[in-house]
Amino acid sequence: MQAEVLRACRFTLDPTCVQEEVLLRHAGVARWAFTHALGMKVAAYQEWWAGGQAFVDTGLGEAEARKRVRVPVPTKPSVQKHLNQIKGDSRTPGLPAGVQGSARPCPWWHEVNTRGG
Repeated sequence: MQAEVLRACRFTLDPTCVQEEVLLRHAGVARWAFTHALGMKVAAYQEWWAGGQAFVDTGLGEAEARKRVRVPVPTKPSVQKHLNQIKGDSRTPGLPAGVQGSARPCPWWHEVNTRGG
């Protein structure tokens, strides 16, 4: 019978002030993107719920009402497309043609490399 030997290593990051700022910026961008996507999904759910409630108020059973309401759930590509349209760039003012909403919620986005690897 062989004994199994487990080994572990522990590493600690010790970033410089500049590296720490970059790490915090990346974490902030990830959190902002997550919150944005979650907000889009919550809005779709609330729209679905309100539509179902409207059917229930007319006398339709709740289960049948929920089946009749069709609200598209935001997919990853649709969230990314929306984010790319609104995210902004501090180097260029304004929104592109055809895009509605508040003026550029995250103009700092171009400062962070968001390409994963």
